[in-house]
Amino acid sequence: MKRLIQKLSVIFVIALLAACKPEIGTNNTAAEPLSVVEQKNAQEWEDHREYVTENNYVIREGNSGKPAHFIYKAQEWPREDLNDKSSYDLPRVMFRWNNMRYDIMYGAQTEEQRYEARDKIWSIKTDGTDLRLVTDDFNGSVRVMRRSPDNRYLAYAYGHSDGMFKILFDLKTQTSTVLGQSRGKDMFLWAEDSSYVYFADNRSYWKYDIATQKKEEVDIHFSNHSVIYQGKRYVVSDYGVVVYDESKNERLYSVGVESSDPEELERFLSDHDYRQRFSFLKRSISPTGRYAWAESQDYRFLIDTHTKTFKQETIIPRTPGKFRFFELISLDAKYVRNGAGLVFLFKLNDEHELITDDYIRWGQIGTGQSATDSALYNAFANNGDFVKEVIHE
Repeated sequence: MKRLIQKLSVIFVIALLAACKPEIGTNNTAAEPLSVVEQKNAQEWEDHREYVTENNYVIREGNSGKPAHFIYKAQEWPREDLNDKSSYDLPRVMFRWNNMRYDIMYGAQTEEQRYEARDKIWSIKTDGTDLRLVTDDFNGSVRVMRRSPDNRYLAYAYGHSDGMFKILFDLKTQTSTVLGQSRGKDMFLWAEDSSYVYFADNRSYWKYDIATQKKEEVDIHFSNHSVIYQGKRYVVSDYGVVVYDESKNERLYSVGVESSDPEELERFLSDHDYRQRFSFLKRSISPTGRYAWAESQDYRFLIDTHTKTFKQETIIPRTPGKFRFFELISLDAKYVRNGAGLVFLFKLNDEHELITDDYIRWGQIGTGQSATDSALYNAFANNGDFVKEVIHE
């Protein structure tokens, strides 16, 4: 009897284990809950928005397919990361953008609203992808920004009620150094190897050495549209480009507005009002200094500093022209890009002129009041081309 009871007990245990054993193919693991971003993207949005973070999203434009960015919480957005190689496979553009706006008519603003409405410095690839927040480590209106050739340092100027500050921001350490804080010209120019930066402060020009962290006053000619490349300093001035030997600070030659007609040249030199028709109001320069562009009240110019020649066109209202939209010039002047909010991207022909039916136009931002002051950097990536594919071929 005892043996029978033991045998029945063993049978009962085996049956119990069999009953508890899950069936083959059954998944007992509970489903992972969706993140807030995944939950939002699972919804059907009328504008087909795609959330990138909890409060920020992009909308793809129908014609171009480029993302328009709607940023309501800037600190949620990814920051530029020097260790992320995927961000540097194309040239990049920095710009200032106050991603949110507030209106004093609607009452007092919170500190959060004031932060979102302040200027910040952003960056993006030249093809309109990979938007990143560069720095928000200031409170004022950005005036000028220039990135070092190695991408690590950002020199910028911003205005505040306390003065005009010139700042050096280190993306690697996320620290800022005050270079100067006097009113006056806002200008920066980087050394080709990123070892020093020139800047203007209190009507004087200074050279700041990155390694020693010391500055010294210098007597040189430069502007915000200047490049140091292969030992030469190319400076776009009011009527042309002046080229210097950088190490010796000696003027080598200049290329600019001129005329073979003696009477016209005499008029240019003697008649101030006539000369002002040629004075550069807008200007830009290519990454190596070879090509410079300028626009006056009546004309546009494209200067080749190697062949020492320039092309000129008369501005005709409401007509694109051959040399319009040259705010940023690519390496070897194959592409030009214009705008930080509403962007125009053109591929140029072999004569470095606009192909008016070969371009992309898109709205890069969807929130805030304005995005301005584009500045090109990482300019040699992708052989300098602003896109990885041929535009509208």
